[in-house]
Order: sequence, then C-alpha cells, then structure tokens
Amino acid sequence: MNTLDTLYFPDTGLSVRQQLPLALFFNTIHLLQPVEDGAQEDRDEPSDPGSYPFTELGFCQVHTPSRLGADRDRFLHLIHDIRNKKDAYVEQLSYLTLASLSAPASRGDNSKQAILSSLLHGMDQDADAADEQARLALWQARLVLKIAEILDQEEEELALQLAAIDDHEIALFRSLQGEIRESGEEDVVEEDPFLELLALKQKMNQPRPGMIRNRLRAWNRLYLSGPLPVNPWLWTTRRQEAADILLEQYEKESGQAPISVLQLELPARISQENTDVIREVERFRAGMQADLQELAAILGKLVTTETPIGDPALLVPQAQAWQEMWRFRLESSFPASQYGRTPLTIYLLAETSVPALIGETQGQEMKPSNRHVLLAVCA
Repeated sequence: MNTLDTLYFPDTGLSVRQQLPLALFFNTIHLLQPVEDGAQEDRDEPSDPGSYPFTELGFCQVHTPSRLGADRDRFLHLIHDIRNKKDAYVEQLSYLTLASLSAPASRGDNSKQAILSSLLHGMDQDADAADEQARLALWQARLVLKIAEILDQEEEELALQLAAIDDHEIALFRSLQGEIRESGEEDVVEEDPFLELLALKQKMNQPRPGMIRNRLRAWNRLYLSGPLPVNPWLWTTRRQEAADILLEQYEKESGQAPISVLQLELPARISQENTDVIREVERFRAGMQADLQELAAILGKLVTTETPIGDPALLVPQAQAWQEMWRFRLESSFPASQYGRTPLTIYLLAETSVPALIGETQGQEMKPSNRHVLLAVCA
C-alpha cells in the first residue's frame, strides 16, 4: 500500500483530457472494460484506453474480469450495429436496463431474456438454465456499459464543439445585446441568448434519469464476475451523481456521515495539444514521489486499522500541512489562472465496501476487501 493506486468507476473509458489531471495525484488508475482488447486493427473505437499516452507509461491499466473469449467477435459486431443502426435497436434496448434486471422475468416475447437472446442470435442450447441466465445478465451489463461509452463519446464531442463558442460567439452575443439596448428594442427580446447558451452547456453534463444508477449496477456486475490482479482500497469517480448515491447509502446503512479525510485540488483542464504537457506531468509526479508514497502509506494503514472511527483531524493528522504543500507545488507547476481548479475529496467509509453500497455483493468472496474503503471524488 505504498502507492496511490485506484480503481476507477463506473466509467469504462477515460479520455486523455480526464487522465492528465488525475495523473498528478494517482500512481496508477485501474479501469474495467466490458470486452477485452484484441489485435490493434480490430479495436472497435478510437477511444480505446490503449490509445492513451499514459497507458503505455503504465499509469492507466485496463482489465476485463470475465473475458468474452470466443464470443468477443459476436459482441463487437453487435456493438458496431448498435452504433451505426441505432434506430433499429431503440425499442429492444429500451427493455434492457439494469433496473429491469432485478425484476421477475416476464413470459412474453418482450421479456429481457428473449430480447437479449435475439440480439445475440441465440445462446448455447446445451447450457444449464441458471448458467444461461447468469451469462445473459453479464452480457446485458456489458451492453449497458458499452452503450454508455458511446453516449459519453457523443456528449464529449458536442461539449467540445460548444466550448469553441466561448470566446468569439459570446463576444458577439454581448455586442448584439448592446445594439438592441441602444436601439430601444430591448423589451422586444424576451430571453437572453447568452444565458440560453450557458444553460444549454450546463445541461449537456447532466446525466439522464436513472442512467447513473443503472450504470453503477452494470459496472458492479462486471467487477464481481471474475478476479482482478488488484485488491483496491482506494476507489475513484469523476461522477458526482455516482458518489452521491454511494455516500447517501453509506449514511443510511451506517447511521453516520462519511468522513472527509483529505481535500485537494487538481487542474480542471490540461490540454493534450501542448506537446510538453506529458513531460510537465511527469516532472510534477517525480517531484512529489516521496510525498505521495508517504501519503499512500498513511491512507493504506487507515483502511486496515481496527481503531473506532473518531475525530477526522486525528485520522490523518498531517492532512492540513500536506494540503498546503500540495497547493503550493500545484500552483508553481500548473497555475490556477491557466489551468483552473477542480476539487478532489477523499472520504473514509468504515466497515463497508463499494459493491455492498451499490447493492449487489454476489460473488464478492472472490474480492478480498479491507476493513474500510476510501472513496475519492473528483468532480
């Protein structure tokens, strides 16, 4: 536990723009993916984690707990069809939410098992019924995660296009407003187009109702489906909505509020267009290596202690000094005026696990856990 390794959830893809700020603090990020990589030429999308620069450097490592094996090509063909023929799949896929997975199966043609079997062009006829149901459920979870990846990519592309509007177009909006006021026609315009633009951009980042909870369940099912080469004690998400679900569930079950043990800031944006940015990140990591190892040892010991949880200031006594040192070094290398800031908060969740908080623990015996868990929220 001498390095800050973390398991990232519930997303199964992590763009360069998202990786770079996280690389300043974490030593390694472990990422689940619904389907294992194949040959370079048959990867189904440009956002494959293997294409990210920090993967080659060992920062971002991807895992598929239960590999598809011989079924991989069929699954990728289905994803390709969904990506390119959305209209043909909308009605069927509307039944395949993880919310319906926990409901009793219906007997009609629209049951989730019948739909999923038809999408997969039939299952193994010799398989045991229980095995087939478990396999169907895992395929369903993979579908939810892959479709979520597609939606994330489309939303990020649109968000980047909207971001390009910020400077020139906003100036034009302001100029237009000035001309309207000078002409005395201000009362004719009932809405401010500038405010409409900002409202539109804000809505772009809002998750669809129920999507985050379903995505958590799908990710959890994939996580519990097989062994991983790591035993995480530090979990990380950039989705505040996902964190809120877990934190609220923890408070409900434990009767106590989550304890914030560390509060830092990361750059809000580090552009990969800067050819020196990776070297800058590596220099920062090298300069902070000893301090980060010391912090990792403190936090690693915290999740195994049997001491009852008490005053947050006593859990990590060095927190205040460490936070001030981090703020100074971050400002020296990545000034807030240029890179912005986003908060990173680490919570201690005592006597629990992330799968338990999500609500499914079947198969968790394959995942040995620590006494407590740390949840890092960067949002």
